[in-house]
Amino acid sequence: MGDLIPLQGSMRQMAATLLSLMGIEPPRNIPPKVEVPSRFVSSRIVTVVIDNFGLLECTYYKPKFIIGSSEVIITLESENPYTPHVLREMVNGGNKADFNLFSFISSLGKRAVMIGRKEDLNVIDGEGEIRASNSDNKSYVETVKVLNKADFLWVHFLDFEELYKQYSFQPPKEVAQKIISRTDSWLKVLYRQAKPNTLMVVIGTYGREPVNITYEGKYSAWQRASLP
Repeated sequence: MGDLIPLQGSMRQMAATLLSLMGIEPPRNIPPKVEVPSRFVSSRIVTVVIDNFGLLECTYYKPKFIIGSSEVIITLESENPYTPHVLREMVNGGNKADFNLFSFISSLGKRAVMIGRKEDLNVIDGEGEIRASNSDNKSYVETVKVLNKADFLWVHFLDFEELYKQYSFQPPKEVAQKIISRTDSWLKVLYRQAKPNTLMVVIGTYGREPVNITYEGKYSAWQRASLP
């Protein structure tokens, strides 16, 4: 990995940004793209959405592949950083009822595939191929099947949500570490199996709702600073 390129933007800009990274001119009725260097433009995009994951978790749990292979980091502002709103911001370019990222890509004759839980896929409903899943393991298997067959692949991992339901008070950090390490390993495999000229984009959200997990020391201060 070379020097990490830091950029800033908003979730509303991600639709235009992802289109631009595919070499597609974004429509004028959505917020403009984040200016990512043109060398990252690729023929295929794999967008990975991870719930309950952001800079704090990345710094604390240190997923080796994500940290070691990232070339650009974009800090994204959002009016509401929780999953349902973030999904709408990314896919609709904000609150644009007349735009859907998947429908737009599909209208160009490109194959757009969405993989994730049914309730989340309903939020981002658009034209394209939908593969509903009831677990991250199944989502990963489905992703492997279509990895090099889709122009735009979207996969949503959210086993953290089930983890927080399982531990009513607070999940052990060791379990959280295992989930992040597992997802990090999956991304490493996908990256290695992807055909040349494929770009992987990882986007984190705060999850579906606030969670009660406590960090210590400097991480505690960062946690307070990152609250919406």
